[in-house]
Amino acid sequence: MIQLSKFKSSIAIFILLAALLCSAHASIVYLRKFDFNDSDALDKWGKMILNGQVQYMLMKYGKNGFVEAQSDKTCSAIYYKIGFKPKDYPLLSWKWKVLKFPDLSQAKTDKERNDYAARVYVIFPFLCFSSSKFIEYVWSEDMPVGSVYDSPEGNNIKMIVARSGKVDAGQWVCETRNVYDDYLKAFGKEPSMSVGAVAIMCDADGSKSSAEAIFDDIAIGNEEGMKRRID
Repeated sequence: MIQLSKFKSSIAIFILLAALLCSAHASIVYLRKFDFNDSDALDKWGKMILNGQVQYMLMKYGKNGFVEAQSDKTCSAIYYKIGFKPKDYPLLSWKWKVLKFPDLSQAKTDKERNDYAARVYVIFPFLCFSSSKFIEYVWSEDMPVGSVYDSPEGNNIKMIVARSGKVDAGQWVCETRNVYDDYLKAFGKEPSMSVGAVAIMCDADGSKSSAEAIFDDIAIGNEEGMKRRID
């Protein structure tokens, strides 16, 4: 009985140790996190107005802050400049919620249909726009999740459908993407440039309609062990 008891105790200790090691291996090292809880959370975010100005408002529900975006036939983004190599910090995570999809029923061309209530960008800037690269994660109303498309604005912008459909609309959804892997999939080669900024956007200018979404908890990080595995 004593030997069996010792054996069970050893097994329990081994299981606990293994769990702790797995937990440590899977821990995330964050380069930057944006929780939007502070009143000045958007002060360092820039604006890029493309076709009219979308309203980006810092909102609060209790102690939790988030960004609400409202487009009325407009298209603009807000961005945060941050430099890092996607091989070093490949993980991008965020929360988003679509409150209103743009009305694409009257849209006829690809550019008119290129409206999304929620987009998250990873920007690889270069001296000129055509040489810059963009990964654009979108919440589509109907395109299949995982689809990769060239943007109507140019083949240097790759659209990846991270979420699709209205089933999850109206509730918070968490996303985690491996930007390094997504770049390989989208462009067919390793990134030759570092990331220079991340951005969020809501737009409904092409369809001449309106859209609304909210964003929260944007984070850039690296899972311990992932960098070694990529190298």
